[in-house]
Amino acid sequence: MAAAKVLIIDDEKLLVKSTCMALAHYGFEVKGALDGEEGLGAVREYKPDVILLDIMMPGMDGWQVLEKLKQNPDTKHIPVVIFTAREYSNGKALGLKNGAADYVAKPFEPQELAAILDKQLKSSRETINPQSTP
Repeated sequence: MAAAKVLIIDDEKLLVKSTCMALAHYGFEVKGALDGEEGLGAVREYKPDVILLDIMMPGMDGWQVLEKLKQNPDTKHIPVVIFTAREYSNGKALGLKNGAADYVAKPFEPQELAAILDKQLKSSRETINPQSTP
């Protein structure tokens, strides 16, 4: 099976680079985008299996990116994991309400992040290809 494709949309260049390296170590194919507009373009071209999305970005923030992804029939099925340093009192609930699959606060443990991505990928595959039981 081909490596799962992860797109990281985050304006912190060093964090994107280090997260790409960490996730590659766990067998993911990873690409980074440094703002919302670049991220939306990368989604169209890269066709990721899962997206890690920062909220606090200049220009188009993560909430706006999430809204655009979930409104688009071509991208609404892609699991989006909110990936942010900012702890919102209702950030997780707001993310889930708006279509995010999960929420990871930075700083994070690479092994835990990889496990969350694996869980979302498995869930997404089961939704797309449900197993029929006899």
